[in-house]
Amino acid sequence: MLFLNPTIEMILDNVNDAICIVNKNCIAIFWNKRAEEIYKVNRESVVGRHITDLFPTALLPKVIKEKRPYVNVYNSPREDSHNIITARPLYRGNELIGAISCDRDISELIRLTNLLDRTKLDLKLLEEEVTALNENRFSFDQIVGSDIKFKEIINLCKKVSKSKMNVLITGESGTGKEVFARAIHIESKRKGHFIPINCSAIPEDLMESELFGYEGGAFTGALKKGRMGKFELAHEGTLFLDEIGDMPLSMQPKILRVLEDGMITRVGGSKSIKVDVRVVAATNKDLKGMMKKGFFRKDLYYRLNSILISLPPLRERKDDIPDLVNRFIEQFCITYRSNIPVIPPEVMNILINYDWEGNIRELKNIIERIVILVKNNKAKKVDLNFLPRSIIENSKAKVENKEEIFDLNKIIDNTEKNTIRRAMKITKGNKAKAAKLLNIPRSTLYFKLDKYKLE
Repeated sequence: MLFLNPTIEMILDNVNDAICIVNKNCIAIFWNKRAEEIYKVNRESVVGRHITDLFPTALLPKVIKEKRPYVNVYNSPREDSHNIITARPLYRGNELIGAISCDRDISELIRLTNLLDRTKLDLKLLEEEVTALNENRFSFDQIVGSDIKFKEIINLCKKVSKSKMNVLITGESGTGKEVFARAIHIESKRKGHFIPINCSAIPEDLMESELFGYEGGAFTGALKKGRMGKFELAHEGTLFLDEIGDMPLSMQPKILRVLEDGMITRVGGSKSIKVDVRVVAATNKDLKGMMKKGFFRKDLYYRLNSILISLPPLRERKDDIPDLVNRFIEQFCITYRSNIPVIPPEVMNILINYDWEGNIRELKNIIERIVILVKNNKAKKVDLNFLPRSIIENSKAKVENKEEIFDLNKIIDNTEKNTIRRAMKITKGNKAKAAKLLNIPRSTLYFKLDKYKLE
């Protein structure tokens, strides 16, 4: 016979696993408190009965019959209940006297695992949605520009996007170099991600680990598992090296090696890793001048310079300013939940004639300021006072310095022509709206469009 003393029962009742003990006839003689909690069956209903009466698929009868243990066997006694069971035969000397099972409840672990799986699936779907949104937001179709030379640049970028050639984008700060880099990536249809890194923002002693990653314990403060660098993150995608002119000279040969053979080695590692990365670099510096002074390697320059894209400053794209202003107004009105205000011609003229040393970035910041002031003042149109004083004073200075023209007919024609052109820009070519803005009959507008060959 198999008996348990009270001390043993007390100990087993305080174990966090479900314990069941049966004699050699599979009659339950012990059922601890944790077993009651897991299986929702009290001790009195179990003890004294054949274990299969309550649990037809119980493991203990097999242990008795086969006289061998079962270790870490999965069991789901009811819906949403999951256990790992270990069961062993009990012997007194060589005599089999019963068996014991220890059931560990893993229901919460399974629930978390299922939740994690669903989260991963949701995350994958979310990534697909974000990718689709990014494709709409950052595609070439979203780049504003009607200037002929600017359109030629866009067409060139579209043509080279699907190639594997590296691209170097040059232009002043704020001209949209990263916008073009993202559009090139989207147009390329590469499977991987677009990974940007600003070379001027990374300290020189961290540049190598940022680009190539590191193995665990490579340096003080390194993660134990190591970390992937930007090149690995951009595998099958695009790595955007912004401000490449600030890349430390010591790092340039290592970048060149990756561009030549597609192999990287993590800091502190010895294994070479193959990566498939398309590199788009950008700079507002004169790399040729830097080469002559020895600050930039010629071989790296010519490796990056497979395709050269030069973006013009905004002051050379004045005809695009009204479209950019309207686009930014619409965007920021959505952001700040404000109605779209009217932009009077005199305000638009000031914006068009300003030099915009900060280019599109500066214009975007000014428009955001305007939208905030429009909302705070509950205004329906953009007042001159909403513009920074520096822009207004710059406009006045230009008017004062402008060469005087005394031919009255020429002055009238030029003023009329420029005003009509800007009205058409503001209304996006809508002649009815332009005529209303100009306060003239539509037939008069048609006549003047034909007269000044503005169509």
